Amino acid sequence: MAKQKRELPIEWDINEREKFKELIKSIKNRSERLAQRIKEEVKRNLDHVKQNPKIFEEDSLKADNDGSYRKFNAILIRISYKIDSDKIIIARVRYAASEPIDY
Repeated sequence: MAKQKRELPIEWDINEREKFKELIKSIKNRSERLAQRIKEEVKRNLDHVKQNPKIFEEDSLKADNDGSYRKFNAILIRISYKIDSDKIIIARVRYAASEPIDY
């Protein structure tokens, strides 16, 4: 019998969850369809991350990244997350086109 991988839960930093909601609201004011597509893509990507946390590339903007910080883009949004032993933490949410800033 094949051993099934354990899914890691996703935990949002409270400030980053609010930032995500604000970005989606701003995008929705311009295009409801685009906002919905972004939300769906973020959800789809996070479902992949739960199964395989290292599926996306390391976050080059994270200073002294030991490989535990990863990132993906969902159309206009850049999501950075940290792989912990027991969970995935959404660490940063930004417009993908924003000026890159190390953190």
